[in-house]
Amino acid sequence: MRDADDGGAFSLDDLYAMIPPMECLPGCTDCCRLFGVPSRTPEEDARIRAYLHAQGRSILPAQGTCCPYLSEKGCTIYPVRPFTCRLFGTSPTVLCPRGARPLELLHEDLEAEIHSRYRLFWR
Repeated sequence: MRDADDGGAFSLDDLYAMIPPMECLPGCTDCCRLFGVPSRTPEEDARIRAYLHAQGRSILPAQGTCCPYLSEKGCTIYPVRPFTCRLFGTSPTVLCPRGARPLELLHEDLEAEIHSRYRLFWR
């Protein structure tokens, strides 16, 4: 849990819930193939490690610009994917180049609040 500027406590899951849900285009993995391993907070890294450990897998090294957790079927860590992956395509600042969009893009004020709260997880 982290404390927001307004004094309320929030979790990483609360932060994720602020990001609108988005459906990628069927079969598209462009962002996974072109942007490499996304940065992640220590908490996100711990979630990924625990998820992989539960499956008998381990952290993989970067493979050029392709995320090492991408398979032919898509993201193999989808339930614990980090913030960067969740935000992609949902805001005017990180639009999907193929045109996938949520029902409503994040407003710039809400996006700024989300980024501000996410920075608290780097402390």
